Amino acid sequence: MSVEQDKISCALNLAIKLMKRESPTPEDSGCQDYIGKSLAPLGFVRTEVNSNGITNSIYTRQGELSGVLAFAGHTDVVPTGPVEAWDYPPFDAVVKDGVLHGRGAQDMKGGIACWMAAVMQLCATFEPLPTLQLLITSDEEGDSIDGTVRIVEHLQKHGKLPDAVIVGEPSSNKQVGDTIRRGRRGVVQVAMTFNGKQGHSAYPDDADNAIHKAVTPLAKIAAIDWGEAVDGFPATTCQITNLNAGTGASNVIPGSAEAFLDIRYNPSNRFDEIKACIMQACEGADVSFDFRHEANAFSTPDGKFLDMVCAAIESTTGIITNRDTGGGTSDGRFLAAAGVPVAELGLTNSSIHQVNEQVAIHELDTLTEIYTKIITTFEA
Repeated sequence: MSVEQDKISCALNLAIKLMKRESPTPEDSGCQDYIGKSLAPLGFVRTEVNSNGITNSIYTRQGELSGVLAFAGHTDVVPTGPVEAWDYPPFDAVVKDGVLHGRGAQDMKGGIACWMAAVMQLCATFEPLPTLQLLITSDEEGDSIDGTVRIVEHLQKHGKLPDAVIVGEPSSNKQVGDTIRRGRRGVVQVAMTFNGKQGHSAYPDDADNAIHKAVTPLAKIAAIDWGEAVDGFPATTCQITNLNAGTGASNVIPGSAEAFLDIRYNPSNRFDEIKACIMQACEGADVSFDFRHEANAFSTPDGKFLDMVCAAIESTTGIITNRDTGGGTSDGRFLAAAGVPVAELGLTNSSIHQVNEQVAIHELDTLTEIYTKIITTFEA
């Protein structure tokens, strides 16, 4: 068996073992125990940073070279949806015609398996390596309150922050390595309640329709000009994602209306500015607000680390990588907030969070090769 075949078999085997552990968020279902037992013979020491029922682990191998390179990922997965709609049971990890089927194949047990496979192969050759960390949580697909943020707090407290981190989220579009996330927009969410007076629709003078009171402010919010986007980032967007009112009866004027805003902002905007714009659009309305600053915008600047990651991709695949800042949020924000350079690099994302999530086995091979190159060429 060739070295390349061995890497494919190793990554695939690891992915299957992880995917067979049913771990809808915030469950871990023994995944991190399995990772620890697999890496212990290579010199990795596990530190548990569990919090409020969330399983968090830091696996560290002291290196022979200078610098600390981390890989961040999660063992929790999103719910399966209707199991009967899947071609194969979502936690059976079925391999068919060169494709691995099951929940977590792309997001992101497959990515964890590729990093582990790269590390195992390198350790088997006794090649000198930098200090390596795996930062793994079971709270990424859920609230993200007691997951990676607790790991980062522990690393900060003990002076163990890495010099750089690869986040294994499925960043690629058509081919593995065609896109990395070098940053993400921030997130502000707003729950709004417009207050009126319930009444009979035949007697509107005795009522105050909360929907009517909400329409104009919401239209103003939808029309807000958020200004020019910072280069390299998508523009700030604001979506009204929910609007609820009424009792269900056709002849009852609603006394309250609830709206929910989801705002994805680039660094040209700030939370206080966004909050002021929303409140100004609602001036004069009887409305209450619950503003939630869910995530800060972040970006890793061009330089040595991103250049190294892109060079590793190009030397392995021939692809010139797009350095992107799109998509939703990721746990990279917690590491970036601590001053750690972040690059998100993983498998393709064509079926993430969908029924029939799957990944081509050759993608596992390619990503393992890229990760191997990154580890061997990393310099602090």
